[in-house]
Amino acid sequence: MRPIPCAFDPVGISFTSEGKQESFEFLREAISHPVPGLENCNVFNPLALGVPWPTSLPAAAQSKYWKDAEQAAAEMMEQIVAATPGEQGSLPSEMANASKKAAKRRELLDTSVAAPMNMFAASNGPRSRIMAKANLLIFMHDDVIESETVEHPTIIDAALADTVGLEGKGAEILWKNSIFKEFSEETLKEDPVVGPVFLKGILNWVEHTREKLPGSMKFNTLNDYIDYRIGDFAVDFCDAAIMLTCEIFLTPADMEPLRTLHRLYMTHFSLTNDLYSYNKELYAFEQHGAALVNAVRVLELLLNATPRAAKVILRAYVWDLELQINEELTRLSNSDLSPSQWRFARSMVEVCAGNIFYSATCLRYAKPGLRGV
Repeated sequence: MRPIPCAFDPVGISFTSEGKQESFEFLREAISHPVPGLENCNVFNPLALGVPWPTSLPAAAQSKYWKDAEQAAAEMMEQIVAATPGEQGSLPSEMANASKKAAKRRELLDTSVAAPMNMFAASNGPRSRIMAKANLLIFMHDDVIESETVEHPTIIDAALADTVGLEGKGAEILWKNSIFKEFSEETLKEDPVVGPVFLKGILNWVEHTREKLPGSMKFNTLNDYIDYRIGDFAVDFCDAAIMLTCEIFLTPADMEPLRTLHRLYMTHFSLTNDLYSYNKELYAFEQHGAALVNAVRVLELLLNATPRAAKVILRAYVWDLELQINEELTRLSNSDLSPSQWRFARSMVEVCAGNIFYSATCLRYAKPGLRGV
């Protein structure tokens, strides 16, 4: 197991239930018995590790290849730091501050490993390396977008620019940024089928962040916000990440029977992120004027509620989503899904559990003074 740097619960309300969610029981079984698809994982009960676990999901998984991911993220970070300004692109502002850059680098490295190793835990060694590098690029871009320097391109902004005019033409993309070029070549070599979809998923998310910069967004209902948030949450990338790490491939037609479950999963994924990241985002908003676009804030404004009340409501909403996910997964288990479709469906549950564990142990979200584990 990867060391746990901290553990916290942003709400402080324990989960209680009168019964089990039967379709989630494969996770509990995997703690002590082999379960197909989880061969590359350590599966565990977070409560046994002292991590608050307010959910009906009975366990979480973590890739056994997290050390490979750490090495890959560190290598890419050194490559970025040593590159010319043009190759680096815009970096998080803390990395230009002598007193903050070391801590920021540690935070980015921790996050770029912890997120994919816990959420997309089925990955083998080479694919764990790819996931860590992708997440480092994504989290660095995300930090830039949230800062005052949004007008300057990041590495993946530059990669997106290289695709302009090539959509649907089947032409080979000539990446001008050598860091992204090397990453793309590694990805395509590992998986020539899913690799292009994975890279496109990253760039689709980058395009979304540039077209819909947060800060001026207003929402009339929670559902309006969820529609926006799911788009902001790199859906294409997350879908491709499941396929890459589970070593499967689904077409859009293959995904259609999973549509209802997929919507529930992405809603759970994004709202869990909001719940745990709210205090970090609020601090950035108050101290630096950063955008505060978060479901907790949306509920505060819609209901004229305190932050604590909004968090309690959001936690209850997430719990209800788990009941709906269980019901839909149970329905799908009695349908005519292919092995790849069923693997994708089950992986969505694994990602939900991994996202809660990642979020509850994330230095990026935690404040100083929280207890270590």
